[in-house]
Amino acid sequence: MYENIIAKILFIIGVAEITIGIFVGIVFGAANADFGNQFGWGIFFTWSIGGFILGMLFIGFAENIQLLQRIYLKMGDDKVEMDFETVMADETSTAPEDWYLPVDDREKIEHYYKNETILEITPSQIEGYCIVKLEYGSNEFVRVVDIHGFGVHEVEDEEIKSSIITWYNNLG
Repeated sequence: MYENIIAKILFIIGVAEITIGIFVGIVFGAANADFGNQFGWGIFFTWSIGGFILGMLFIGFAENIQLLQRIYLKMGDDKVEMDFETVMADETSTAPEDWYLPVDDREKIEHYYKNETILEITPSQIEGYCIVKLEYGSNEFVRVVDIHGFGVHEVEDEEIKSSIITWYNNLG
């Protein structure tokens, strides 16, 4: 997998900052002992804690860059943005061939409806939206969920919801 060189450099700088902060704290703390005093714990902790905080900031920035890189790679840079009006004009279209429901998104949906009986989860013709067929007693209900982003939520937009439900009913 592609590694981000900037994230790697920031991580190395962060580790170096922590190490240098502790080393400088030891050197300056010991230098205080040359003047007839004991080891300078205040000087040691000042340099060590400062180095640790600065190093953790660099490591945190590196982690953010790595997470953004993973999200970017998961999205793929060759996908064409779908225009909603184009999809609305062709409600009988099928799901895009490159659009499938990843396992982690399926698990997010199952977790969202953990107290419900899920009969079926179907990716819709619009990427990022799914049909979830639920069972309540002897009745079956269909929900349209949006899996964009980090969570799952039911779609409130009536235009999108009706378009996807119409597409789903025409499948059958």
